Amino acid sequence: MKLINTCCIFILLSINAFSQETIKIPDLGLEEALIDLNYDSNGLNGTILVSDAQYIVNLNINSPLENKYLTNVNSKIKDLTGIEHFPNLTRLDCSGNEIKKIDLSNNPKLSFLNCSNNKIEELNISNNPLLFAVSCDYNRLNELVLGSKPDLKDLFCNNNRLTLLDISECNILENMDASGNKDGKILISKEIYDKFSDSWYKDNKLSYEEKSGTIVEEAAKVEVTDTADSNANIADLLGNNEQPNANSSNSSETQSASSFFEKFKRSVVGEYDTLVLDPTHLKNHIDDISKKYNIDPQELTNWVTKNGKLNMAHVNQSKTLYTVDSSTSFYKKFQQSAVEEYEQLVLEQSYLEKKKEEIRKKYHIKPEQFNNWVSKYGKLSEPNHIGESADSYLAKFKESVVSEYERAVLSQAHLLSKKEIIQHKYKLNAKELGDWIHELSRIYK
Repeated sequence: MKLINTCCIFILLSINAFSQETIKIPDLGLEEALIDLNYDSNGLNGTILVSDAQYIVNLNINSPLENKYLTNVNSKIKDLTGIEHFPNLTRLDCSGNEIKKIDLSNNPKLSFLNCSNNKIEELNISNNPLLFAVSCDYNRLNELVLGSKPDLKDLFCNNNRLTLLDISECNILENMDASGNKDGKILISKEIYDKFSDSWYKDNKLSYEEKSGTIVEEAAKVEVTDTADSNANIADLLGNNEQPNANSSNSSETQSASSFFEKFKRSVVGEYDTLVLDPTHLKNHIDDISKKYNIDPQELTNWVTKNGKLNMAHVNQSKTLYTVDSSTSFYKKFQQSAVEEYEQLVLEQSYLEKKKEEIRKKYHIKPEQFNNWVSKYGKLSEPNHIGESADSYLAKFKESVVSEYERAVLSQAHLLSKKEIIQHKYKLNAKELGDWIHELSRIYK
């Protein structure tokens, strides 16, 4: 028996010790961001609990001085030391900071990375085989080590200092922009090149070369010759260097071109919508909100399906939008209302009179006398009415939580990253794509 007790005590102490182990977070801005995002529970002290780090799946710390979710961050993040100990990190957006180095060697679950607009000189993501999208453009990269990337579809490494880029093991690389780097070469697999190179962009400083040393002769196509060219007119992309003449007698050809262009626009926006509502992205935010409010993920999914404004195809903007604070407020009022409902049942008048009668008979007390005693010494009181029923507050809580989920799904950073992918792929300028999305996107209808 003594041995069993000793073992139990040891296990409890071990669990407690684990929960109190910490990870150093030397960068003040990073720790402030972790606190703002409700990941760091032990305050501003240069550390985060190991037990807290286990729950970090999506880390959005982009542009902290403008990010509305990082209200207490007063400086751009310069050092990401500590995130290598976030074992479940799957999505990292740290763009728009002043980061010089980044260690992702111990984040094997990472599937999305946006570290653009920083000061990073070397990036090694060879230990992150699940990555499907990487944006590391506008840095100071001298070296980018990809390794085997069987799932990588999107790679934006433009505007760096690269002289060598090896994409030979990126088997499904559908989109790439490597323009704005130094003189050098891109190592490719001929099979992958033949399949996807039509949507790869570079300038004439870089040449494609097989690992054997064979230089690949490129078919004539539109190339990015300067950063400004990324805003090339879509007509060039389609091979239509001359715009249809409105006065042309051949109106059927003009109509056909116009019809084709309209279909192209709808296809582009449809692709954008699909990227925005990526199932993995949706599931990650279901998991986050479920943990925050201790809701079963399947139950939250049902709430989203029933009460959601997205509905994964249409968005009804007439519904009330609630803030994050509303969810907490409604949940508290729901709890109070449920307790009030319980107390009203317990303190139902006929039930109280019945219990009074039992006590009077038991102790032979006169009714009037006992009523006086109850008034003088009783601790029961009428519940404070909150104003609405528990059902009402529960319904509002559900709507508020769903609203919070949808704001997370459609975060500005997420939308911008998907716009960037489409812009690079089809060489559209931001305003042009924005107009198309506003006109045709099914997310907002």
